[in-house]
Amino acid sequence: MNAYLQLLAASLISIAASLAVLHVLSGPLTNILDRICPDEQAAAFWASYTKLMLVIAPLLLVLLVDMFARVGNPLDSLRLTLMAALGGLLLGLFSVGRHLGRFVESARGGDAS
Repeated sequence: MNAYLQLLAASLISIAASLAVLHVLSGPLTNILDRICPDEQAAAFWASYTKLMLVIAPLLLVLLVDMFARVGNPLDSLRLTLMAALGGLLLGLFSVGRHLGRFVESARGGDAS
């Protein structure tokens, strides 16, 4: 497979995976941020920031893996690309969940007392 075509395919796979995850999370993320942020502008900023990071992190990981792991078989290369994209999404979602989880728990704890 041509190196340029392989790089394009890897980038598109990463972006498509990110957009699929963002499609699923966009509504719930907006709802949570509206609840925990002090105003609408802050919620919009953090929603945009989170969405951007969930696109950049997997793409960066895919490009790093593609640069260091030269695989002769195009199918193996695409498989590695998908694994890197999903790994980047997993790391990004873990980070977002960990940070948002603290705010949701503290807001819930404040309501109970």
